[in-house]
Amino acid sequence: MWACSVGSCLLAVSSLVLLCMALVTDYWLLAIGANTTAHSGLWQVCLPVGCQSPAHVTGYIQATRAFLILAVLATAASVLSLLFSVTSCVRIPVSTDLLASIAAFTAGSCTLVAMGVYTGESWHKNQDGQIQLTFEWSFYLGWAALLLLALSGTFALVAHQRQVGYERQ
Repeated sequence: MWACSVGSCLLAVSSLVLLCMALVTDYWLLAIGANTTAHSGLWQVCLPVGCQSPAHVTGYIQATRAFLILAVLATAASVLSLLFSVTSCVRIPVSTDLLASIAAFTAGSCTLVAMGVYTGESWHKNQDGQIQLTFEWSFYLGWAALLLLALSGTFALVAHQRQVGYERQ
């Protein structure tokens, strides 16, 4: 029980770090041309001369931003619940492991929507045969965070299941 809570907490903290890094970095998409390269993220586009925020932000970028921010908030709630569970410093009538599991699965759902929207819209974005578009490490951090959130939610749920019963009351 305690090992599942600690494992879930470590996974949730790791996923929070990955989500924050994915959200703020600018290596989601890399464009390689004949003479130059450019990379972009959710907040700015970087060319060889410098980085700048786009004048117009498309709807799928706004949706990806919004769902990733919601995922970060839900992951933070999961981490907080798991810290309460591991340290036993706060006694509340609801299982903190169950709250952490719900928050982790909610964060995972938000991450899945964000990554799915971005992937779906960027998959066939390249219309120029002279330019090669590839997904980069910031993009993959988001997918890795999704996997860690699923594991964290599962471990927290296992920790909760081991606590339920008339013996605990």
